Amino acid sequence: MTRCVHFVRTSPSGLLEVDIEAAKGAGVRFGYWSYLDGGREAASIASPLASALGLEHAPYGPLPWVEFLDDLITFAHRYDGLAIVVDRADHLVNERSSELFECVEAFLHQFHHWYDQKKPCHLFFQMVDDPHVTKLFTQGARKTG
Repeated sequence: MTRCVHFVRTSPSGLLEVDIEAAKGAGVRFGYWSYLDGGREAASIASPLASALGLEHAPYGPLPWVEFLDDLITFAHRYDGLAIVVDRADHLVNERSSELFECVEAFLHQFHHWYDQKKPCHLFFQMVDDPHVTKLFTQGARKTG
């Protein structure tokens, strides 16, 4: 079982930092984006999510999820792993559930590029307001790693 898509409700304080630092030490790139940061206004959440992750071709054109997964495939050849955190996904589910499903579909479509290389690749949806998670990923250099 790959367990590559996660819906998270809480984070135990202290444990998350240790896991993140260990993963960064192993070459895993972290990307953080809050749905409340441009998700409501965007035609598709693919572009603001991709911009926050530092993906190459964002913002995207008329086929945003195709371009998003293409950029993630490129990342699979550049990094030793990837962890994407989508914060405030509770609002995303309530307001734009079809976009959440498009995101998961695009992510899973490209996942095998990581899996075949035995590289970790995870997509986390933070489902409740957790100031600890927000602070952890928005402090300076912790935004992406």
